[in-house]
Amino acid sequence: MKKIGNVTLDTSCYPGEDLYSDGKVEERILELAKTYPQESYNQIIAKEQDWAVMYHLAREREHILSWYPFESGAKVLEVGSGCGAVTAAAAAQAASVTCIDLSLRRSTINGLRNQERENIKICVGNFQDIEKELECDYDYATLIGVFEYGRGYIGGEKPYHGFLNTIMEHIRPGGKLLIAIENKFGLKYWAGCREDHVGTFFEGLEGYQNTEGVRTFTRPELVQLFEECGYRNYRFYYPYPDYKFPTVIYSEDYLPRQGELTQNICNFDRDRLVLMDEEKVFDQIIKDGLFPLYSNSFFVEITKAPENPEMNEGAKREKSRVLYTKYSNGRSPEFAIRTCIVREQGEISLYKMPEYPAGVPHIQSIAGARDKLEQLFLAKGLFQVNQCRLEEDKIFFEFLSGVTLEEKLDLLLEEGKKDEMRELLREEVKHILEAAPFVEFVMTLEFQKVFGNVSFPREEAAVETADIDLIFSNILLTEDGKRHVLDYEWTFEFPVPAGFLAYRAIHYYFETAAKRKILKEDLNLYEEFGITGDKRLKYEEMERNFQRYIRGDYVPAGELYRSMGKKALPLGELLAEKDRRRMQVYVDDGEGFCEERSWFVDHGCESVIQCTVTIPEGSRGVWIDPALAPCILKDLTLCWSGRDGEQKLPAAYTTTGYEMEKNCFVFDNSDPKIIIEEIPEGKRQIDISYRISILEEETARLLMDRVNTKGRMKKKVRGLLKG
Repeated sequence: MKKIGNVTLDTSCYPGEDLYSDGKVEERILELAKTYPQESYNQIIAKEQDWAVMYHLAREREHILSWYPFESGAKVLEVGSGCGAVTAAAAAQAASVTCIDLSLRRSTINGLRNQERENIKICVGNFQDIEKELECDYDYATLIGVFEYGRGYIGGEKPYHGFLNTIMEHIRPGGKLLIAIENKFGLKYWAGCREDHVGTFFEGLEGYQNTEGVRTFTRPELVQLFEECGYRNYRFYYPYPDYKFPTVIYSEDYLPRQGELTQNICNFDRDRLVLMDEEKVFDQIIKDGLFPLYSNSFFVEITKAPENPEMNEGAKREKSRVLYTKYSNGRSPEFAIRTCIVREQGEISLYKMPEYPAGVPHIQSIAGARDKLEQLFLAKGLFQVNQCRLEEDKIFFEFLSGVTLEEKLDLLLEEGKKDEMRELLREEVKHILEAAPFVEFVMTLEFQKVFGNVSFPREEAAVETADIDLIFSNILLTEDGKRHVLDYEWTFEFPVPAGFLAYRAIHYYFETAAKRKILKEDLNLYEEFGITGDKRLKYEEMERNFQRYIRGDYVPAGELYRSMGKKALPLGELLAEKDRRRMQVYVDDGEGFCEERSWFVDHGCESVIQCTVTIPEGSRGVWIDPALAPCILKDLTLCWSGRDGEQKLPAAYTTTGYEMEKNCFVFDNSDPKIIIEEIPEGKRQIDISYRISILEEETARLLMDRVNTKGRMKKKVRGLLKG
C-alpha cells in the first residue's frame, strides 16, 4: 500500500511489470500528470497535439459517466480504470470508488490527477487475481471501454458470459452494472471509419475473422448475451458521436430527431474514408426507426435482481430517470453547462446546470433574462417565453410539446414544398425583427467585451435587451399556434443590432445541415432583410468575437480536429486522385504509339514513385505518361537496368514539360509525357524514379503563362518545387 496524495494505491497483486502500454507516450502523460493540474489539461492537449494525450487526459472523456445519477452514498467498482479518464466522474458523486487496472504507470497517472480526492482506492494487477479478494456489495460496477476485452480478462469457451457473471457477483442485489462499448454495426464503420481496436476497415462488420482477443457487439447480440446470463432488466442509452467523446446521451425514451446528428467527421485516431454523407443516412435511419441498431456506441445499465421481489417492482416505478443529456462543449468554465431531460414521478422536466462551480452565476442569470424578455415581448405578443425556476445550481424549464421552426422548415424541404418553406422563412425572420421595440445602437463597453469593437458606418437599429439565440431550433410552435422561446441563455442587457439577431437565425439554419446549404443560392434572405455585403461582414465579425468570448482560453474539439485530426478521404475524390496519378506506358513497335499498345502502372496516391518497367521485344520507342493530369516532377531519373553487378545506364529522354532546374519539370496539361526515342541494344527494363505533385489545370496554366511571359517568375516556381 502507498499513497498518492489522498489516493490509496494497492500493489499487492501487481506482477512487477506493465503488460500493456501505449508506449513512450505514457511516460510523457505521467510527466504531465505530475506537473500540471487537471484544469490545464485542455491547453496541454492543444500544445502536445498527440491523440494518446488527448484520449487519456481530455475532460470530455468524463461525459460518459458524469450525467449518470448515482445514488447518494454509492459504493462503486471501476474495472479497467486506466489513466483515470472517467474515475473523477464517478468519485464526484460516489462515497467510494475502487479502481482495478493492470498497469502501474496508468494507475499512478490516475492517482496523480485525483490526488485531492479521499474516496478513491486503486488496485494494481490482473483482474482475476484482484477479483478473488473483492467484496460483493458494490452498488455499481463500471466497464467503460472494457467489456470488449472479456476474452483477455477471463478466457474460456464463453469469455463474455463469464466476464459478465463474474462482475455481477460483486454487485449487491438491486445494484447496477454500467457498460460503455462501441456498436459493431455503428454507422461510422459502414461509412468508412476503421474498427477502433485493430485499425482495419470493416473488421467488426465482417465478424472479426482476423482478430483475436477483442470484439464488440450489435445491440441484438448484447441483448442475447445478457438474457442468456439471466439478466433481463437492462436499459440502453446511445452516446453521440460515440462513448469516448460524447456530446449527447440519448435514451430509448428520447431518441435523436432528424437533422440533429451533424458532427460525424471527428476521427482523431486514424485516417478514414468517407463513403457516404452520414448526416443524410442518419436522417433516413431515424425516420425508419432504426437508430438503436446503428448508433455508434452503447451505454448499457443492467440491474441485478433484488432478493425481495417487491423491491424489483419498486425499481420499475423509479422516481427519477435521465432521458437525455447534452453537453455544451468548447466553452470556458464559466459558461460550460449541461442540459438534461428527466422523468420524475411520471412528469418530464428539463434543466440546465453548470459543469464547473464557476458557471453558477451564468445559470442564475438566465432567470433574470426571462423576466426582461417577457416585458420586452409583451407589447407585440409574437413570442412567449418558456417559464423557468431556480433550484440551487440548476434552472428548470417547462417541458413543452410541439415542433420547432427548424423541424417544420426541414419537413417542408423534405416534402419538396420549397415555395412554402421560403415564405415561412421570410415570415419568421420578420417576427424576430419585429418582436421587440428598437432603440438606436450605441457602442458600450459591455458590447465590446462580448462582440468586439465592431463599428457601423450608418445608424443601426438595435434591441436594448437582446436574446441573440432566437434561432429556429430554439423557437417551438405549439398546437395553439403560439411561438415559445425555449432557450434564452444568451440574453444581453445592452444594445445589440437587431439585424444581428436575423443574421444568426438565417446563418444557423443554412449552415448547420448540408441539405439546407443548397437553398442559399436561390434564396438570398440576407439581402432581403438589409444584411448587405458590408453589414454581413460586420455581423460575421461579431459572431467570431462572441464565440471567442464564450470559449475563453478553452480549445474546443472542433479546433483541435482542424489541427490534429486525421484525414477523412471522400471515396470519389480518392478514386479520382488515384486515376490522376496513374502512370501509362506506351510502346512503338513500328506502327506508332496507340492506346492498344499501352498499359497502366498503378501507384495509388503515393507521391514518391519508384518502379521498373519492362519493354516488350521489338519496341522502337517508349512514351511514359507519369500522370493523367498537370503535374510537377522532381528528381526525375531514368536508368536502363543491367545484369547483376553491371552498372546502370542513364536513359536519354525528352519531355513535354518545362524544365525549371535539373531533373525538375512542370507539365501544364493532362497529357504529360516522358519520351524515349532510342532503346539500347539488349536493354528491356527501365528503372523510373521521381516525386510528383498533381496540379489543377487552372493553376498549371497560370504558372506556365507567368513562366513564359515573365522570366523573373522562374525563381518563384523554383520555390514551389522545393516541397
